[in-house]
Amino acid sequence: MKKILVPTDFSPNAAKALNFAAQIAKAAHAEILLLNVFDVVDTPFRDKTALEIKYNLPMEQALQLELDEEKKEVEETMQLVINTLVYGGPVVPSIIQAATENNADMIIMGTLGDSAFKEKLLGSITAAVIGKATIPVLAVPLLSEWDIPKHVLIVVNHFEEQPAIAGPAFEIAALFNAKVTVAVFTDKDKAVAVDYVENARGVLAYEEKLKAVYKDTVLEPERLYGHKFQETLDEYIDENYVDILVMLTHKRSIAETIFNRSMTKKMSYHTNIPLLAVPVN
Repeated sequence: MKKILVPTDFSPNAAKALNFAAQIAKAAHAEILLLNVFDVVDTPFRDKTALEIKYNLPMEQALQLELDEEKKEVEETMQLVINTLVYGGPVVPSIIQAATENNADMIIMGTLGDSAFKEKLLGSITAAVIGKATIPVLAVPLLSEWDIPKHVLIVVNHFEEQPAIAGPAFEIAALFNAKVTVAVFTDKDKAVAVDYVENARGVLAYEEKLKAVYKDTVLEPERLYGHKFQETLDEYIDENYVDILVMLTHKRSIAETIFNRSMTKKMSYHTNIPLLAVPVN
């Protein structure tokens, strides 16, 4: 991991995501690209008028000065390399464009998590980026606070996937010596006996494939059984002190799987711990 793109609207939640990014970047010796998107037609981020008044400058110049202030504060506190970017255009396409043009390895941005405002602006933008991005996206909820991650949970459903796909999750785990659990969910309402057996065998076999590649990581398999995916997952996260949830996501063309990007986007609205969405294709 060499470059982390952090979109910001200068809100407290965006600042929290920047702090998470700074902690990861420091451990990985990575560069942070701090981005604000300037759209004169449709400005879904915070009202920028206050910035124009604050700096007595046109909006784009005011945005750059605000980015410079955040950059200076984090650089001095964390001893990191931060570069700032201002893009013009619709927010989500501009974030994707910035990630591509600047060879970012990961996007880290805020989301609202499980709150009364879950359908509001910041959460919807993060969910849309998850749906479009071709690199991993770490969604940091409003209610989460940075702590060194000790337990990373990877939820899978396609055991034929190559271990390298899970690489971003294992890279973060390795940075902080975190334990990794790889889990599969079985729906009690829809599964038949053979599903339980196949899922149990599948997750054990996939665990062995992962262990062969990530030999220095403490890795454990887990089978999750429940009536509803989200409720079962939340219960496991709470009971087992999971710090980061990882979902390997697929395009909607694989409509039969619960682990398509639509489900991951929904989880980005709901989760109260950071969610790392890793696109498979």
